[in-house]
Amino acid sequence: MISIEVREKDLSELTKTTVPNLPGSFFAGTSPLLKPFMNKMEELLPSESQGRGDSYVLSALRTHIDEVQSDENQILVKSGDKAVEVHREELGALMGKRYPTTEHHRLNLPGLLFLQSGPALQTACAMILRRKHKLRIPDGRRTLRYIFHMGVASIDANGERIIVNFDPDRLPKKPDGTCVLE
Repeated sequence: MISIEVREKDLSELTKTTVPNLPGSFFAGTSPLLKPFMNKMEELLPSESQGRGDSYVLSALRTHIDEVQSDENQILVKSGDKAVEVHREELGALMGKRYPTTEHHRLNLPGLLFLQSGPALQTACAMILRRKHKLRIPDGRRTLRYIFHMGVASIDANGERIIVNFDPDRLPKKPDGTCVLE
C-alpha cells in the first residue's frame, strides 16, 4: 500500500492549479457517482443554497465540504456538524435496477470517488506516484482512470491534506507476477 499525501502547495506546484478547498476537489469532476444521492448531499449545504437543482448542489458542494472519507464500504462526506453516508449496498442496489448483470459486489467506492475528483488531483497523484514511488504510470486519460479506479483503496481528506491510499496489488499482473506499473 502506498500513501499519497497531497496539500494545496502540492497541487499548486505540480499542476499550477489553486484549489481553495481540498475535500471539495472530489466534487470537481464529471463522474455521475453521487448523482443519485444529490438529495442527501443537498442537506450539507446552507438552507439558502438548497432547492436549486442537482447541478447547483454538485457545484456548491466544492466550497461547503469539510471532510471526505471513503473505504470499501462507504463514502462519508461532512460539512460542519452534518454528515452524509453513501454505502456500497445503496449504490449497488441502484445500479442493480439499471444494470442487473453487473457484479455490484465488486464496486470500489474509493476508486469511484477518486474518479469524480478534478483533473488537478488526479494529475498530482499520478506525478507523485511517478516521482516518489518510481511507478510507471501511463499518460493516457482512460488508462489513468482505470488505474485509479482499481488501485485507490481509501481516501481521507480535510482542509489541510488529502491522503489517497493506493494499492498497486489490485491491478493486473505481468506474466512474471509483478505489478504492471513496475
